[in-house]
Amino acid sequence: MSKVFTITEGLENMGALKTGGQGSVYKARRIGPIITAVKLLPTPIHTESEEDRHYRDFQNEVAKLKRANATPNPNVVKFLSSGITESGSLPFIEMEFIEGPDLEELLHPPHEPIFTIKEIMKVADHLSNALAHCHRLDIRHGDIKSNNVKFNIHTGNYVLLDFGLAIMSDEQRRTSLRHAGAIEFMAPEQNEGRMLPHTDIYSFGIILYELIAGRVPFPLKGGTESARNEVRLAHMETAPPDPLQLRQELLPPSWSEEKKDRELAVPAWMLHMIERCLHKKPEDRFSSGLALHDFVVQHMVQATQKATAIAASSPLPLQDTAHLRKEISDLQRNVQQQKEIIAAKESELVNLRVALTRKDREIADARDKQTAYVAPPPPPSGKRGSGMRLPMLLVAIFIGAALLYLAGNNLFGGEKEPPNQTRKKAAVTEPAPRPRQVIGEYKVVAERAYFHNEADQATRRGAYMIPSEEIIKGLEEKNGFIYVEFTNNRAQTSKGWLLKEDLMPLSQWLQQQAEQQRPLTKIEINQQLQEARAFINNNNREAAFAIYRRLSEQDVPEAMYEWGNRALKSEHDQLDCDEGFDLVRRAAENDHTPAKRTLGFLYLFGQNKDVLRVSNYKRCTFERNVVRGTRLLVQAATEGDSTANNILNDFNNQNNNEDSSAESGQ
Repeated sequence: MSKVFTITEGLENMGALKTGGQGSVYKARRIGPIITAVKLLPTPIHTESEEDRHYRDFQNEVAKLKRANATPNPNVVKFLSSGITESGSLPFIEMEFIEGPDLEELLHPPHEPIFTIKEIMKVADHLSNALAHCHRLDIRHGDIKSNNVKFNIHTGNYVLLDFGLAIMSDEQRRTSLRHAGAIEFMAPEQNEGRMLPHTDIYSFGIILYELIAGRVPFPLKGGTESARNEVRLAHMETAPPDPLQLRQELLPPSWSEEKKDRELAVPAWMLHMIERCLHKKPEDRFSSGLALHDFVVQHMVQATQKATAIAASSPLPLQDTAHLRKEISDLQRNVQQQKEIIAAKESELVNLRVALTRKDREIADARDKQTAYVAPPPPPSGKRGSGMRLPMLLVAIFIGAALLYLAGNNLFGGEKEPPNQTRKKAAVTEPAPRPRQVIGEYKVVAERAYFHNEADQATRRGAYMIPSEEIIKGLEEKNGFIYVEFTNNRAQTSKGWLLKEDLMPLSQWLQQQAEQQRPLTKIEINQQLQEARAFINNNNREAAFAIYRRLSEQDVPEAMYEWGNRALKSEHDQLDCDEGFDLVRRAAENDHTPAKRTLGFLYLFGQNKDVLRVSNYKRCTFERNVVRGTRLLVQAATEGDSTANNILNDFNNQNNNEDSSAESGQ
């Protein structure tokens, strides 16, 4: 029998494992202070009995965590124990303590504001491995966020922590998320209290987005419930901003230009993975952590193999890197030149349109002025016709003689020479006034463009022109006026001076019309909506409102909803209550889900000033129509809007409470 002895203080000998010529190996147990992490859950359990539903749920989830540790994973925190506190009867789980910073701390000084691509790939590999391990054992974390992933300074691994939500009941989980959850990382379905494997996938995508861009796609601005609701709605309705653009803005100045270029080249597969993780509908994401981890490993291996092959086949010396950068710069310069050429061609196209319009107008004018010559009918045969010729001939001779006499006596404005002066040998003729030349073509844009006798507002006449299809030819410009001679379709000519500010050059007018009439493409609409959302996030409301107003005029549903709803919330006063409500209604009729939700809410609570005030509808009152409101909210909820479903539940609970109060009063 081997001798049992004490090794040293704090180490208990548990028996020999192996003995050899070089020494012996013993199994030992360290006794002393061990640092761990303990998670206390907020809901007390008063009886440790299987009949207590809370205790039973707690035990079931703890059993899952124990299975997770049956096969240790380097990227999942080790579960040590669980129980009920002696004071307060609060359930707890004990986990190993990971020494090192979490991801949130690594994004703040003294660290860089963004991760390098190499480190992002490492996080993607380790965190997806943790999710694959958990989902394989039917464990859904439900609270993945950047401060729940730590970097272990002893092993160099990233480790997933805090399985507190995983061991809560559905009811506890809904309450915890509604009031204290990290709203910036929550998947849309978590607003309904659902927690799926796809939920962890969404939060994984938010973390990767944060490491690339330096911030989450929808930051929480303030701790109010209204601010939390805005983030919830953004997760449900809004596309995330471009992470590469945000990354470019946060590139550290200490990095070299070469490193900046390299760190902006985020692999396309990684951007695609993040985009897929952040789909609003759970079924459009990766099905589980297993599928996600397979995707990450596959593309990381392919990237490594490709880089190895390229390095082996054509290694680039350092001087070639500078050469490539110069080529890229030249290509960018060529692209800019091509853009300028295209802009010049577009300008030429506008000028050609102007010329064609002018030519068409000249042809039309010539056609209107040209009168067809109609030959006089032949005189009727007979004596009467021949008898009329002689009197007409005599009349003509008489008129001719009279004209000659008058001309000889200078009765048409000539002056009679004095008798004592010699007639000049050659008559001096006054030069004829030079006709005005056309200096430009214009369109009337003022409601009334009044004629003036002179280039002076004091000489205004009662005659005016209004906007029409007519093109006005300007003959002279003076003192902010344009002199015009205009003949209408009834051959009536008006001459005078028009204020230049009441007119617009034809070329400018045609270009404006072309821009207004050309419908925007879906890509252009989405780009402008994206810009508006970015302006809202940066508190540049004026710029955002200008976009929403312009797009709402083109019946873009999201723009109509935003422009109208923000007027109802008193964020701007450019629409009255009826106009704002009408825009929201039209957006709902165009199947915009948020508009259906808002319109349904206003119909249900239109007369409840307290509810309207809490939701920032303080400016207007609304018609109460329970049937319409319920129908719209049901439609929105069916289309996946969980907030609409919550509004319906709150309304039904309120009605139930009122019915109960009425029954108790009876």
